[in-house]
Amino acid sequence: MAKRPACPDPRARQIALLVADTNGDVTLIVARIRDRLSTEDAACWAARGDKPMLLELAKRLETGDGIAQDVERAEDLYQAAARPTVGTIYVYSPGVGKSPGMVLPVRTGPDVPGLPEAAYRRALMHIEGRAAKPSPRKGFSILRKLAKSGYAPAVARLAALPHT
Repeated sequence: MAKRPACPDPRARQIALLVADTNGDVTLIVARIRDRLSTEDAACWAARGDKPMLLELAKRLETGDGIAQDVERAEDLYQAAARPTVGTIYVYSPGVGKSPGMVLPVRTGPDVPGLPEAAYRRALMHIEGRAAKPSPRKGFSILRKLAKSGYAPAVARLAALPHT
């Protein structure tokens, strides 16, 4: 099986320069620069489950920024980025001899909270009718849950709505 290549660093790229001063001494300067991650690189990290990259790719898919617009896929990615990931799986170990089998917890990594911004953007897609199958009811339900958890943009959005 071929090993999958690593995704490029999503946060920074390195550049190296050889600089000569007035005395002719050459110095190697290594700098890190931030730039916009390509859609292919964002997709690479999103495929690995990186929540910030799931969010970034969803934003691009929602608006058609550098990639064909696909609101249905964008909503799926927003949902995945908003969902918390539990770093424990449960494995069944069969019994040996007369001892019974048991289910054992196995840590596979850290627990990763979901991104509230992803849930907020998904809610707005539904409320504003930009989702593949818009449902204002679903959007407001997500928005209320976010507001209840204290997510400031959701609280502000709900406060701005007329009360009936």
